[in-house]
Amino acid sequence: MIVHRPPSTVDRGPWTVDRGRQGTLLLVAVVLLTTYYSPLTAYEAHAETVNRIVAIVNEEVITEQDVRRHLTSLLEKGAIDPSEETDVGELQRAVLRHLIEQRLILQEAKRTSVSVTQDNVTERLDVFRSRFGSEEAFRRSLAETALSLAQLQQQIREQLMIQRVIDASVRAAIVVSPQEIAQALAAHPELARPGERRRVSHLLIRVTDERSEEAARALTEELSRRLREGEEFSRLAAQYAEDAEEQTDGEMGWVARGQLLPELDQALFSLKVGECSPPIQSRLGFHLLRVEEERDASALSLIEANRAVYEQLYQQKFERAMAHWLDGLKRRAYIELVP
Repeated sequence: MIVHRPPSTVDRGPWTVDRGRQGTLLLVAVVLLTTYYSPLTAYEAHAETVNRIVAIVNEEVITEQDVRRHLTSLLEKGAIDPSEETDVGELQRAVLRHLIEQRLILQEAKRTSVSVTQDNVTERLDVFRSRFGSEEAFRRSLAETALSLAQLQQQIREQLMIQRVIDASVRAAIVVSPQEIAQALAAHPELARPGERRRVSHLLIRVTDERSEEAARALTEELSRRLREGEEFSRLAAQYAEDAEEQTDGEMGWVARGQLLPELDQALFSLKVGECSPPIQSRLGFHLLRVEEERDASALSLIEANRAVYEQLYQQKFERAMAHWLDGLKRRAYIELVP
């Protein structure tokens, strides 16, 4: 065994690699955050490999199966193209680093007694259940994943705990002052003039282990039909959306050309105001977009420009604060990697 102690316990971030592979592994990071508790696939269930321990994080272990199931999930979701020259060993190491950090965050949430009530879990579960259309479809999907309802509830509880400890320990301490915004605008006035902008509503239906690509496409087409028939975008987004906009009823805000994924960007700027796109497929799943309003850069208000810069500065500060906080967790932890 190799015992890794800080500062070399784990690389500074979960995806610290050479720049040639940075883009691929950042994509891994995004997908892993949405597949932290992926159920085992049929391939894994029949794999003839020993489920050995690959890491110890304080009193908990991470197994080879944990790493393998996350890689399998990435392949199934299309986040990794198996035809490309991908260094599988590097991907495995990135997944392991990510899993170690997730365990540390959850352990910190438990140590600090982060509160998640059964009502919180039930509310999140009800949102998840509603996306299947019927209780029968939900139960059928649950059975296919080999998860019990109690196991799913525990996973939801832990996901909420992770979100809340990050909110309390990292986000709560981030402040972006008006002076910082003014200085950024003075130094980089182009930040407030990103070109043509559109205010967008967005709804994403993901392809997951519980929902096949065909099922996701069918659901998105059904939602598209309901929108054409006059149903409110905000109501459908609140019920079905599976992205950051689900908490804001689908409201994405002002978007500049080139800001979204290429396939979304192309569709968005071909739409007229009030028009809703047909289903658009990306590596994340299937999207519906609607243009609520449009304006060119010259029409941007000072408030909107400040908001755009604020969000950019906030994200930069969050990334630095998150890395610093994780470094602290690692320094205090016992982490042992098994070669």
